[in-house]
Amino acid sequence: MKKLSLYIFLVLIWCNVGVAEKINFFDIKIGDKLSKHFNSQQIFKYYLIDTDKTPSGEVLYGKNKKYSLLQLNKEDEIFKKDYQFFQIFYENGTDKIVAIAGVDLMSVKDKDLCFERRKIDVAKYIKKNRITSLFSKHQEKHTFPDGMIDDYVQFIGKEKFFSFSCYLYPSKIEYRVEAYENNYNEWVFTKWNEE
Repeated sequence: MKKLSLYIFLVLIWCNVGVAEKINFFDIKIGDKLSKHFNSQQIFKYYLIDTDKTPSGEVLYGKNKKYSLLQLNKEDEIFKKDYQFFQIFYENGTDKIVAIAGVDLMSVKDKDLCFERRKIDVAKYIKKNRITSLFSKHQEKHTFPDGMIDDYVQFIGKEKFFSFSCYLYPSKIEYRVEAYENNYNEWVFTKWNEE
């Protein structure tokens, strides 16, 4: 009888591990607490030490800064494979998620596939009621000096905005989904444009 209960216990443990739910990019919302989606070991594991500097030489993210960031890659077991990687930006003092970004380097060079993916993702956000009639829609193209074209659709609201972009390079296509709290976005813009 003891062996039987031990076997049942081990099977239940194995089942629990086998069906552990993976993190889906679309389940993370701006304003959520980071701890709603990640435990402390995961936060430590996916914490990204960002070394990019603004033009004035300031590193923006870190535990001793206002914001930090996590990055999950396609290879990470916890991550549902929607993107090559996604980043989560959060406020250190409050543990509040202020921005998310998902990036997929499309293996095909067909811009129409990127536009179709964008259309599907916009529909997902509308279905989840994250984008409502209170957001204004903007769709434009911007060509950069290096020839890259950013063909994007944005939904701008009072407190946050969503952006769905197809970066059309001469040799590749990159698809991006981003959501930002407006206060955070203004802070980043100011930091990158300080003299």
